[in-house]
Amino acid sequence: MAGVSIVVSIVFSFLFGEATGWLPGGLVVPGYLALYLDQPLRILMTWIAAMLALLAVHLLSRATILFGRRRFMAFILAGIMAGALLDALTAWLAAGWFPVDGPELRAIGYVVPGLIANDSWKQGPWKTLLASAAITLATRAMLMLVAR
Repeated sequence: MAGVSIVVSIVFSFLFGEATGWLPGGLVVPGYLALYLDQPLRILMTWIAAMLALLAVHLLSRATILFGRRRFMAFILAGIMAGALLDALTAWLAAGWFPVDGPELRAIGYVVPGLIANDSWKQGPWKTLLASAAITLATRAMLMLVAR
């Protein structure tokens, strides 16, 4: 089902991007988010990691020149580190104070937050969020039709 989700996401993301000019955070991101719609905390943690990565690259760009592939790599690495930071934080909280297990509060994948942050840099987080939500829901609807 994951393969179908990714292919559908790529097609829908391309068509949506051509029609509106809005980017969903990478062609594959809505496909991964669609697989986790039943786990909204994981989606929230993914977006939090993406916004932390966006902030980190924004701060880094004040100290060094970032453009093109260098900036993209910075987003991917910052997204990985933000996800790891959130994992460590939630594990620490779950150790005694927080009733939710660690896996429920993890970001989706390693690369997804960085892809979201990259498109958020280009067009702003709100357009990215809206485009991602629209394509994620369309992808999930198509998966439900295919699974019948």
